[in-house]
Amino acid sequence: MDRRSFLATGLGTVAAAAANDSLAQEVAAAQPIQPAAAAGVSPRDVRLQVKPVMTNLIHTGVWEGPCRWKAVSVEDEAKSAKESFARWSKELRERGLGSREDVKLLEPAHVTFAEDFTLKQEELAKLAPDRGTTDVFFIYPAGSSISAFEIGSRFGKPILLKGLGCRSVDIAAYTRSKGNEAFVAADDAELSKLLALLRSRKVFKGTRVLFPTDRGLPAVCSVGSIWDLQGLEKRLGVSVKIVPYKELAAEMDRVMGDTAAAEKARQTAEDLLRKADKSYIDRRHLVRSLQFYDTVKNLMDRHGCNAFTIECFEFCSSRLPDQWMVTPCLLHALFRNQQCASSCEADLGSLLAMRMLMSVSRRSCHQGNSDPKGKGTFGINHSSSSMKMNGFDQPDIPYQLGRFVSKGWGAKVVLDFMNNRERTVTVARVDPTATKVLVLKGTLVGANGWGQDLIGCSVEAVIKPPEGRSEEFMKRRLDYGNHLQWVYGDWTAEMRQLSEMLKLEVEVIG
Repeated sequence: MDRRSFLATGLGTVAAAAANDSLAQEVAAAQPIQPAAAAGVSPRDVRLQVKPVMTNLIHTGVWEGPCRWKAVSVEDEAKSAKESFARWSKELRERGLGSREDVKLLEPAHVTFAEDFTLKQEELAKLAPDRGTTDVFFIYPAGSSISAFEIGSRFGKPILLKGLGCRSVDIAAYTRSKGNEAFVAADDAELSKLLALLRSRKVFKGTRVLFPTDRGLPAVCSVGSIWDLQGLEKRLGVSVKIVPYKELAAEMDRVMGDTAAAEKARQTAEDLLRKADKSYIDRRHLVRSLQFYDTVKNLMDRHGCNAFTIECFEFCSSRLPDQWMVTPCLLHALFRNQQCASSCEADLGSLLAMRMLMSVSRRSCHQGNSDPKGKGTFGINHSSSSMKMNGFDQPDIPYQLGRFVSKGWGAKVVLDFMNNRERTVTVARVDPTATKVLVLKGTLVGANGWGQDLIGCSVEAVIKPPEGRSEEFMKRRLDYGNHLQWVYGDWTAEMRQLSEMLKLEVEVIG
């Protein structure tokens, strides 16, 4: 948009009177504000709900001046605005916004105003019906700049614009200076990326973690986890539902006594075995691990959770794993295959890094202990890989099934990470205060665990940071903690943007 077009669509100041503020409050109260994402909703089902709004100036009379150098009748101006809105709405409905798996397009709205540039109650009321479900307003700001700001501000929602023209930049600068959110995409490609990132933020803020424990936090081993659960929920919307082992045990007993559930677990075990490259675990032990999966899934459904963690040391000491002949390893793989964050050792910092990486990459993660390997490399080692590391919409990566303990039980998924064309990886972790994110772009240079009947944590990726930066990265862990998450591909730009959207400080090494 050039300067003349910018002026022609109308510049002005807003006479924001107290009466008008009152009207805005009435509209704002029309529906209750809903959470960014309903807690417990599967990440697969979360879509960003976008409300398209076109604004237009319709004068009350005919005159010319510094912002109106070719006047038309009121009737013709109103007709032109109506036709413009109809064309825009039709294009949106036909082409959509972003990917359909990311975005639900709400009904477009046409908001008009006169030369006082004030949004009247009847115009604001057009936006009220979708107020509770709208995540972001996608605005075509014809007629003025201030109207776009006011729509976002009065409804407490981010605004999204397309095109780096003079008006969009002007709106964004003012909106941001007032502490509100405004995003501007240069083109359709960037618009799709912004919508995907906003959806990722919505998924993140809707995270509700099931955490079976009698001890609570900090964990006995992974003390670098996030420990301020109240602050975590207040600042980032992430909640943790703690359930006692008594409830976990009662549900496991119920599942093990359920004939139908046992048959379902046997069928799933047969399917996993049939698809596996090789198995080192007996079928009956695999079935038992799947019954444990059903137990945890039932508890997640009961408590409205969509993420999971358990503290391995506390769980082991309870003797329940030995009694049931299970470990949590297979659960982590199956949950991640379904896009649900699932972390070892009650490590919430690792879990939130996983949530971010899986959302931006649409791929599952591998988590593990991080230790120097020499020659400028480090290893990430845990038996918690999953089959969707090439993409949730892609075929499973070839996998083997292993055992965790010497007695033969404790199902785990084993991958050969080097048996993949992709070598670039993105590594991440959230710090114990849940205020910072560490991100690394590295290169996969080795893997261990495939084709061997190994017990314990034995699935390892070996990663090389950028030349000369390995020690720097390893030392930064002193402020972030141990467990690291990684995915295939370079997602550092997306992780930086998502971190900023979440108001998290981000460090990127890459």
